[in-house]
Amino acid sequence: MDVAGRTVWASPFTDKQSISLSKHLLETWRNLGIPEVSQMDNEVAATGGGRYPYSISQVIRLHLLLGIHVVFIPQGEPGRNATVESFNDLWQERVLRRHTCLSLTRLRKVNEQFLRYYPYKKPHRGLTQKDHGTWFPGILRDSLWESLKHIPGGFNLKPYLDARGCLNIPVAKEKVSFIRKVDAYGKVEINGDQYFIRKKLEGQYIVATIFTQRKKRVVKHEGKTIKTFPFPIKGHIIDPLLKDKKKRQTL
Repeated sequence: MDVAGRTVWASPFTDKQSISLSKHLLETWRNLGIPEVSQMDNEVAATGGGRYPYSISQVIRLHLLLGIHVVFIPQGEPGRNATVESFNDLWQERVLRRHTCLSLTRLRKVNEQFLRYYPYKKPHRGLTQKDHGTWFPGILRDSLWESLKHIPGGFNLKPYLDARGCLNIPVAKEKVSFIRKVDAYGKVEINGDQYFIRKKLEGQYIVATIFTQRKKRVVKHEGKTIKTFPFPIKGHIIDPLLKDKKKRQTL
């Protein structure tokens, strides 16, 4: 979901694997444009689950490759993505519960019908004629289309598939952030690893950002750097396919 323009995209799959999520994200960005920041929850398909120290998931790598700063919300706080949760509720009501879909093909057809209806036929309370010139997300997106960043022509995941059909995307120069709440011991958990921050910050939030080019994880509290940890990355780190010269390497 584009939380500014209120446009949405949905892609039904039969699993929650990283390749399915990556395909969904590509379809979303093709239809909505590429965001500067992508805010996500802590699904294993997205974070990678922290199975290996200093690992960077394929979903994160896809973001980095396209020059997108991905931010993971605090664990157990779905309210941070309230607009997404609200749309999910509506989608389940209008697609899953209203229609009988006995196959994935049928579900995708119903989903396509809903996605044609939602942007152009359902006015959004977050849009106004005064501020946006329309109540409809699709009309607003179309009016801004030329000003949005887009996926490079011909880009797809096939070149990044190995012999087993698994993604193997290289790490690009960008950043990925984790918002975390400090526990009673002064620690935060990030993708399976524990980091000691400061005991006096119990109950407060920090932002831990991996800067891939610098191979460091920088921890900030209220905008001030308070800790820095090494984050070793094996292999060559490439330039992103899309670069925004105006973007600064800060959060």
